[in-house]
Amino acid sequence: MKCIHPLLLWGWFVLAVGCGPTADLSMPRFEPKPVVWLNNWEPVESTESRNEAEQLLQKGDALKALGMYDAAEEMYVRAANADLHFAFPMYQLACNYELAGKHEEALEAFDEAMQRGFDDFPTALHDDELGKIRREEDFIDSLATIRTRYIIVASDHVGQPIAVRPETDKPPQGWPIILLMHGYGDSHLNYLDEAQLWAEQGFVAVVVPGSIPTHGSYYQWSNDSIEPTHEDLQQIVNSSLFDGVIDMERVYLLGFSQGALHAMLVTEEHPNLYAGCVSLSPGGSLVSDLASPSLDPEKGTARIVLIHGDEEPHGPLVNIWARECGKAKWMFASETHPGGHHFPDDWGQRVPTIATFLLK
Repeated sequence: MKCIHPLLLWGWFVLAVGCGPTADLSMPRFEPKPVVWLNNWEPVESTESRNEAEQLLQKGDALKALGMYDAAEEMYVRAANADLHFAFPMYQLACNYELAGKHEEALEAFDEAMQRGFDDFPTALHDDELGKIRREEDFIDSLATIRTRYIIVASDHVGQPIAVRPETDKPPQGWPIILLMHGYGDSHLNYLDEAQLWAEQGFVAVVVPGSIPTHGSYYQWSNDSIEPTHEDLQQIVNSSLFDGVIDMERVYLLGFSQGALHAMLVTEEHPNLYAGCVSLSPGGSLVSDLASPSLDPEKGTARIVLIHGDEEPHGPLVNIWARECGKAKWMFASETHPGGHHFPDDWGQRVPTIATFLLK
């Protein structure tokens, strides 16, 4: 996972606009896929070589995050050799070299990624790990090429929301629904177990892919606006699949990291459409917007649950939201857990209590 400071995002944007006035570096928007029930979902099969490369890539990413650049280099090279058609390991190798202060090697790896057809425009556009590569004269041209490739292939990578229904009888007004929103650069497919956990609490649970596909089955949410997120969420809840199935008065969001950030901001903006949200460790380029919530009780009321690790600096955020929720007559709860930026280790035991709080 790449963590990018908002000021860096702005700096790269200025660089792009200043150096390439004719290059269109805007983020393309793709039509989201319709939601399907889990038993009707057809997963995309991956090749053995791609699976091996993905596993090595993940090991490299973990080592890079720990600053173990030599060990990460070995994993990225092995991943690149495992699948010669997979460009992302070479791109990550370029980032790894830049972090290790090996600019010439980074340039060679980046060039190899481009030759392999690297097309992950959302990652390359804002990635501070590219370091000095971003200052190269031809970098904006490379970005424009990556964007063109992205437009060609990304529509095939748009994720499909997948719904899990409870095994209990449907209430007369329909089941409540909870939309599960992953973090930056993650996959909604990693939340299928989470969906089952909420289905056991009597919710229709939907794993939602971020509105911006990156590589493989990984996604982001917009760095600039919550509106693409809101549009995608509304397409899901208004799907004909859920006609007579869900209770539109009980629509909830649950998100982690960037997904949590968007869940809170979408609920803040549209409390008439979302009855509440569960936010775990919110973060991302729009995080400063959380510091000054504007909760208008005339728009509606919602229930907010804010959860974070006790090693994360979220205390002031909790205090701000507790105060503003009180003013707006919104119900608010906060929880902490040992550790940092991750789900609580005892999450399964917490869910029933949180579900009860949401449905009161």
